[in-house]
Amino acid sequence: MKRKITGMLIASALACSLLAGCQKADPSGNTGTQAGGTTAAGTEAQTSATDKDAVKVRILTRFSNPDSVREKYFMDMVAKFQEENPDILLEDVSISDEESHDTLFKTSVAAGDPIEVFNFLGYAANLDYVKNGVLADLSGLMDEDPAWTEDYIDALFAPVDYSDYGVEGIYGIPNAPYGVCCFYNKAVFDKLNMELPENWEAIEKAAPILIDNGYIPMAFGAKDNYRAGHFLTALSMKYYGDQLKTDLINGDTAWNSPETVVLIDMMKKWYDEGIFGSNNLAYDANGELAKLESGEAAIIFSGSWNIATVNEFENASDIVCKGFPYFESKPEFKDEWMGGPDDFMSMTAKPGDDNYEASVRVLKFFTSQEYWQGLYEVQQGGGTFPVKFDETIEADPLTTEFNEYYSRATNMIGEIEQFSPMTSLLDTVRTEVTTIFAGDSADDIADRIQAEVEAYDAMQ
Repeated sequence: MKRKITGMLIASALACSLLAGCQKADPSGNTGTQAGGTTAAGTEAQTSATDKDAVKVRILTRFSNPDSVREKYFMDMVAKFQEENPDILLEDVSISDEESHDTLFKTSVAAGDPIEVFNFLGYAANLDYVKNGVLADLSGLMDEDPAWTEDYIDALFAPVDYSDYGVEGIYGIPNAPYGVCCFYNKAVFDKLNMELPENWEAIEKAAPILIDNGYIPMAFGAKDNYRAGHFLTALSMKYYGDQLKTDLINGDTAWNSPETVVLIDMMKKWYDEGIFGSNNLAYDANGELAKLESGEAAIIFSGSWNIATVNEFENASDIVCKGFPYFESKPEFKDEWMGGPDDFMSMTAKPGDDNYEASVRVLKFFTSQEYWQGLYEVQQGGGTFPVKFDETIEADPLTTEFNEYYSRATNMIGEIEQFSPMTSLLDTVRTEVTTIFAGDSADDIADRIQAEVEAYDAMQ
């Protein structure tokens, strides 16, 4: 079977997901536990998988934080799989930190022993893995077992369809759609008799009042460098739509062009003005959530993947979800979003490998309709999912608020660098933009990014 998927993920396709919940792992630096050990629920998996005859399969995700609803569910399901499949030793090697996760997988590939089942970003950033045969083409498995993926939203497979690059097949199963949004602590604004600012002009006006009263207008956990990458893309969509992404990837615009520099300079200006608070390199995305819950921060920019976690706040009733701020001066881009497919679950085991059949069972278990149904129920219908459900669970207020904005989206893209075949560009842009919090100028940051791009182009 060849699923030909074209076009960008659009709001109408996502509406089919029935108010479900995407959650990218909250990078906390915690490592996972091997199946058969103590799970997030504190139970011992009943298994004989340590027998010498058991087939070993490793699974690598970014789900290892038991304080996250989705990650705890995954950890519990690892134990459940092990209990139900004693002939397979499932070793969970998950790491929440994205850089550590990627390094672990790259190391396993370099050693000639690639981790069998893992999640990855898709898009052009993983093109080398596809072209070099590291990833298994899943289209044959999907053909043999159509019931496995029949409830998935077809549009979500676009970033793992590499036919435009001359490679046939499907190389991953979507984890979830997502959207970058903002969470507001409404109690803070009510206390100051302020309306919630939904555009950047309003945030700039509100910031001095919030700062004078001891609040961080918008917490920014720069210890996780992906936060800078997410912010830059979300900001570019509200300022240019997807035109800058297209021009950068096609080479029509340089990374140190005025169009790009103005965005980085805006971020630096807001940091200098205190909108993002201070000491940003000392805390991560989990720190942002903590500051929102404690009332230290009035706003955080985040994403639909954190809806379930925010719903666990003691003051969840004070939290409101809105879209990423737009520019009042650019209303034509108000409903342009950073969003679309989240990462994908894939496999490196190939037919003929000793652990191929076992790896297929693992992959199908963690991408099955039953797996998503269980998470859907645990999250009580909150967030966004890659599959459609027969029955809709009444959603929580945050999910309802999120979808009110999400359903109006006219266009969505993933992070700009994900569209480039330069695999190192994602980390380069994220790391360089993060240096605004160390005092670097927008021009210097943009020049360094462009120099890396030119060095890559010269080697092609």
